[in-house]
Amino acid sequence: MHLGNLADQIRFGKTTKTSVYKDERMNVMLLNLPEGEVLKPHVSKTDAFLVVQKGECEFTLEGQLHHLKRGDLFSFKANQVHALKALTDFSMLIIK
Repeated sequence: MHLGNLADQIRFGKTTKTSVYKDERMNVMLLNLPEGEVLKPHVSKTDAFLVVQKGECEFTLEGQLHHLKRGDLFSFKANQVHALKALTDFSMLIIK
């Protein structure tokens, strides 16, 4: 089943989080952040898998800083505190 083109959904100017696909087993979201945007520390109720589509960010997980860039894959467990700062216009898929 064709669901569209991901590149067409990568836009900057304001922070957006769009559901790309959802069923009873998983939720795939596209997160777009303009350069300099910050997501404050928070937790997720589920494990998450990230796929960086564009740009670079500082991703902090449980106090440890990670520099993520296009093509990087990253995962974390439920209830781990994490935050993000977009160093450039930044886009990633979040799979939960």
